[in-house]
Amino acid sequence: MKIFNQSAFIFGLFCAGGLILFALGIVSVHWWQWIFTIALAGRYLYIGLSESASKKADTIHRHYHETAIKLYGKLYRVKTNLPWILLIVFSGSALWSRLAFDKTIPVGAAVAFCVLLTISAAYSLGIEREIKKTIERQQEK
Repeated sequence: MKIFNQSAFIFGLFCAGGLILFALGIVSVHWWQWIFTIALAGRYLYIGLSESASKKADTIHRHYHETAIKLYGKLYRVKTNLPWILLIVFSGSALWSRLAFDKTIPVGAAVAFCVLLTISAAYSLGIEREIKKTIERQQEK
């Protein structure tokens, strides 16, 4: 057995180790956490052990920055990390209002934040997919 991408393979083993903890009952999880962990382990073990998947991942990694700048400009990192930025801003403001004024965030604001976070996650994932598709199209030429 040949390992083509060592970092992906190690991360896949790490996720598979989590499955062992789940199976032994050391960590209690729900059914969806099993599925999510199996998917992650399978994906990264596949990248680590498959030559074609490893080459594809390496190509995307090498050309990602320049392609993203070409498609979305210098501030592409804001667009691709928008859910994290929103989460940090909302959590920071909620914590600050709780500690400074002893006030909680209204339920309507929390619901609006959840909707906005979902929309921003879909937007960021769409941008990520478009960058990867562009890199794959360029490599086919």
